[in-house]
Amino acid sequence: MDSYIAPELVKTINGVNILWFENSNKYILMDDTNLSLLNYFLDSSNKQEFTKRLSNPLIISEETSHRVYEDLKQLLLQCNSLPNEALKSEIPLDTFQFTKTVTYHIKNKLLEVCFSNDLIKQLIHPQFKHLEHETTKTADFTFHVASKDNLLYLFTNRNHSESFKKSDTHLLQGKFAMELLCLLTNSLEDDWLGTFHASTISNEKEAVMLLGKSGKGKSTLSAILMHNGFNLIADDFTPVLAKTQSIYTYPSAISLKEGSFKVIENYIDDFNDIETIDSHTAKGKIKYITPLNKVGLNNIPCYKMVLVNYQKDVPTTIEKAPIESVLETLIPDSWLSPKTENAKLFLNWLEKITFYKLTYSNNNEVIDIFKNELLTN
Repeated sequence: MDSYIAPELVKTINGVNILWFENSNKYILMDDTNLSLLNYFLDSSNKQEFTKRLSNPLIISEETSHRVYEDLKQLLLQCNSLPNEALKSEIPLDTFQFTKTVTYHIKNKLLEVCFSNDLIKQLIHPQFKHLEHETTKTADFTFHVASKDNLLYLFTNRNHSESFKKSDTHLLQGKFAMELLCLLTNSLEDDWLGTFHASTISNEKEAVMLLGKSGKGKSTLSAILMHNGFNLIADDFTPVLAKTQSIYTYPSAISLKEGSFKVIENYIDDFNDIETIDSHTAKGKIKYITPLNKVGLNNIPCYKMVLVNYQKDVPTTIEKAPIESVLETLIPDSWLSPKTENAKLFLNWLEKITFYKLTYSNNNEVIDIFKNELLTN
């Protein structure tokens, strides 16, 4: 039998087994029965031995046993496959011409970003336009973002950071965000537990992470809560420090899709004057809302995650949610550290978190839930 590598970590939380595979940095969820089958597979030297093992504790046919064997084999192959290597294409910075340069003032630091053209600028600038700053001072950090031959290039402080296919603009944006985060906090990528595809709000003492598939209303809800006394910590990019498992502010604006414009204009007086941008993606038209968070909101503990589900004309309810329903949304779209120590810390942190599902249509009712139930400290 070929050698198949067992998961490096297995953690059981709320009756659900979470497995982490080091080679691929993949997390999968399993119930007890499937975990037992996986252990039988790993303990068997071949398909015949696996079938024999199954015939005792479980009454299943030989045909079913063979099918289970093949399914587990494919699962382990996928979970142990190495991630795709970064593109090797590296070009000297002076190869490019940069036609657009913008300086941003972020947390008492000056950041200069140079773009090779307007289309490239649109990938980064709208999220940080509210931080644009006119100055003749030398920037503390410099980014260069360029495109050539169907590839995107990112340079940090004039050094090549990474290259991406033009179709992978989200990877460029994610790498830019991570590099910026590290520069602003004087940290390294390995210092972070992960950056989560979630919006996070706080009352300065604790934070709540808002999760949800695209269109379910998490950014809309974070904007509403922000304009009702809560602090926005991050929108769509929530960084968690490994050492403390606490959340740090990320200074980008809230991106709101066209479907939420009518709702948000009730909370922001000059909302109709905010520029509407065509994202040229499935998101369609977007407005970026300036965050109102207080300066220096970092190291905020977070032990609550809320799966947000906006539905028209439904009663507003908040209830405990199964961990699997939340993690199935949280993990696939987030970046999680590949370090074994950080993976252990991530699983330990999850064990401390309370998971909720919020279904709502009435904004005033959901504001009351956050004020009276979720963020009461």
